[in-house]
Amino acid sequence: MKFYNHCNNILYNEAIRLIANTDWADVYKAQTLDNVSDELECGRIIRTNRRSYTIPFKISDVKGIVSIVANRD
Repeated sequence: MKFYNHCNNILYNEAIRLIANTDWADVYKAQTLDNVSDELECGRIIRTNRRSYTIPFKISDVKGIVSIVANRD
């Protein structure tokens, strides 16, 4: 299974922008951004009958990832 070492800067910057526009405490913003960047590095796991592989997230996925991570914490 292939994993990405660093999330794309565009995705990371989008996460920063989305989190900065919240009214969360600065500590929570930093924690959420750290957790979101971990998720972005992994990519989306696709499972087929023969194998599993990952593909990178799209910029449209970032808002949902921020929401999921924020609700999970």
